[in-house]
Amino acid sequence: MVMMQKKACDQCYSRKKRCLVRPASSICVRCEKSSLACTIARQQLRAGRPPKQGHPGVAKGSLSIWDYALPENSPGEEAREQPQTVNNSNAVKDAGERSPSDSTHSGSSMHLEVEDFYLLNDIYMFGFTFANDFQRALEYCYRHSPDLLDEIFAAISSCLSWARFGLLTADQVDVRSGAASVEKLRNAVIKHAHDALAVLMLGQALAAFDSLVTSTGAITILRCSLSLVHPWYPDIAPNRFLEPISIAPIFWDTVWCLLHREVPVIRPLFSRPGVVDRVAGLCTSLLPIFYDLCVVSQQLADGSAQETTLEEVEHQIRTWSPDESSLCSEAYSELEILSMRTQAMMYRTAGLLLIHRLRHPLTLEDTTATALASDILEARSRFFEDAGPDVKLQNTSFPLFLALLEIPISLEGLWESSTWLHTRPACVDRLFAFSQYYWDQRRSGFHGSLFDLVESGPEFVPGP
Repeated sequence: MVMMQKKACDQCYSRKKRCLVRPASSICVRCEKSSLACTIARQQLRAGRPPKQGHPGVAKGSLSIWDYALPENSPGEEAREQPQTVNNSNAVKDAGERSPSDSTHSGSSMHLEVEDFYLLNDIYMFGFTFANDFQRALEYCYRHSPDLLDEIFAAISSCLSWARFGLLTADQVDVRSGAASVEKLRNAVIKHAHDALAVLMLGQALAAFDSLVTSTGAITILRCSLSLVHPWYPDIAPNRFLEPISIAPIFWDTVWCLLHREVPVIRPLFSRPGVVDRVAGLCTSLLPIFYDLCVVSQQLADGSAQETTLEEVEHQIRTWSPDESSLCSEAYSELEILSMRTQAMMYRTAGLLLIHRLRHPLTLEDTTATALASDILEARSRFFEDAGPDVKLQNTSFPLFLALLEIPISLEGLWESSTWLHTRPACVDRLFAFSQYYWDQRRSGFHGSLFDLVESGPEFVPGP
């Protein structure tokens, strides 16, 4: 039996976790498990409601890169003076009825031929087959919310010119436009479903930009946008035309929550079978199961769930297989199909490995964990044997990362084969830093929980 403390200890407060304590105990559950000092020494905040400073999910103090000083009359200045809204009378259910040629906006990616659009944005999709739908969805968002998306599209364009093609230096990336976009997200007010769609696009684009440039606030930004959109998600989810916008951020949030024992902001909804996504691929039908796994994981940490509940989720993952009914109706290339099937196998095994780590602490020898990790790495190796050494296997960072926490092999070369990026992004540097910390702890004799190391180690953002 555990109960929540009226005032969280310093450790739980700094990590924004619920502070739970057992009756007659002076140490909270998290501190006890991690062998940390359970103190309440921080200064008490003043009573009363704090001044309004935008949405709490994107507090300036947590996003150092975004405290960028914007000069007077700079882009986004008007955004800080009044909330951003989109006044549009059309319902999202009508999305896709107009042709992309109807647009008159200035978004750089929108005027490109689909082949050029794919070359610029190929790191955000499995292959060329997804390019047309992704471009049309982006164009639809921009058409209804150009003021909200202008700066972030400019920032992403400069960022890809640096990270994807090496055409710009790091100091030429348009951080100023990224900062202006964060101001717009901080002050966004959603009045229509189109507003929600634009905020969803803004949040994931900002998170992608941050993960490439500094990797300091990507998840905070992403989860804030998902929280804002949550009430409107049932209006967006059923629309097939909008799936290239709606699925990817939920996928990313779910992956992060699996490692941090948090509950994703949104449980995905699918109105039809066989949904194939540009990033989640064939794993879309696995996402609701992973959401349930996140819920059970958090409940186990709090002592409010039973082992039988975890067994039920485990059974769902073991019996899950990707729904390939849509592969025949779409002209996917052989490489795209092979990539998505490999991703599905790796993610299914990753779910089982994560469940194993919920049950068992880290030890020097764990044959079950090693076998599951080996299955993930072998699936990846078979992909390159079949597809050739010059291709990339994108959107498998999370299962690969889990496998490398069980089998210590060199990380050099792995990121290059996982993305078309020309320059190693900041998020990869942070993954490398955590991996070094993790193995230092294990070699030093740490036998606690994987999730304790995730909480106590260097911050990182696991990508899908």
